[in-house]
Amino acid sequence: MTLAIVVPVKSPHRAKLRLEPILSEADRERLARVMARDVFKAVSMLMAYGRFVISDDAEILEEGRRFGLEPLVDRVGQGQSVAVQQGFAAAWERGFAAALTIPGDVPAVTAVELADFCGYRPEIEVLLAPDRERVGTNGLRLVPPHAITLRFGEDSFSLHQEEARRNNRSLAVRDVEGLRYDLDRPEDVVAFMGLPRETETLRVLKELGVAERVFATTPPPG
Repeated sequence: MTLAIVVPVKSPHRAKLRLEPILSEADRERLARVMARDVFKAVSMLMAYGRFVISDDAEILEEGRRFGLEPLVDRVGQGQSVAVQQGFAAAWERGFAAALTIPGDVPAVTAVELADFCGYRPEIEVLLAPDRERVGTNGLRLVPPHAITLRFGEDSFSLHQEEARRNNRSLAVRDVEGLRYDLDRPEDVVAFMGLPRETETLRVLKELGVAERVFATTPPPG
């Protein structure tokens, strides 16, 4: 099966607004770039697959290129589903029979985990990896790349399953430890920092004293 990996990355200038209570704008932008770099590093090791980054940020695209990902300009700028759809369409046009996407804010994921997810039960048309609350979708593989309508956003894990059933597509769920942790909210950051994995993202979070910041902004129990 020829497969392409597509990583959508929102411009760091607009990223991680829900971390505003604990991080300044400059710190949020720095974190977004570091997380993307950790993801690019993992994806870069899977040289048997097509590898793409799609973004409307020129620096992110250049960073992805340095890691061996082909840059695709997000010309629409209407969110994750539309960005991934553009990436999947480009993969299909280049002859890839399958496409997989992970977001640019799952810095714990490893190349070994990604390789396992890419190759897991290739006959499955819709393969999902949920976030740690099993609400969001942090990994999605489609065979073919247009097998279902993309439904990233609120409750996407359930919505993608509904799309698979509605389109009579075979469906499976694969829990991947490194894909469970996206860093959207302060509590996500705390959970991520509890993982025994060394990443550039973890180093930056420790440098910024984020754990202490979260504690300082958490109201005491009543």
